[in-house]
Amino acid sequence: MNIYSDQMMDNQVRGRVLAVLNRVTGKNIENINLDGDLRSQLALDSIMIVELFAALEKELGIELPLQLMTVKTGKAFMEMLENELKK
Repeated sequence: MNIYSDQMMDNQVRGRVLAVLNRVTGKNIENINLDGDLRSQLALDSIMIVELFAALEKELGIELPLQLMTVKTGKAFMEMLENELKK
């Protein structure tokens, strides 16, 4: 399963999230395995995680919970993000 085939959030929001991921990491995110470790797939270090977090908050206009920084898989990340967007 890749990040594009998952139907957890609408395509417009997903596109914005993917654009932020791409911009912050500089990585091709097309083939991210949502069941795998997101940090290792994107080579995220702690500074990049903070940058990603801040960029997502700015892009989406919401305050994200700190727990989002600690999720391991792409699926957990997207699920938690979707739940925050529903609030």
